[in-house]
Amino acid sequence: MHPSSVVIHCNPILLDDVKEFGYNWSYSKQFGHDEIDVIVDDIPYECLNGNCQDPDVELCEHYGLNYDQVNCIEAMY
Repeated sequence: MHPSSVVIHCNPILLDDVKEFGYNWSYSKQFGHDEIDVIVDDIPYECLNGNCQDPDVELCEHYGLNYDQVNCIEAMY
């Protein structure tokens, strides 16, 4: 089963970008204001002509988020 949404757990330094893009977000239930949880639609992973990229990096690039500020990504079913 492919997830329809994912949660990107990231550093709050990305909050201005997240707000600007209008993404659904909240402060982390576990870490409070030290982490934000951004909920976005999952995207299909594409590996073109043998040029494969980490799917998490690809997801963050798709949504304009700096992957270096991401703590982890979780699927939502």
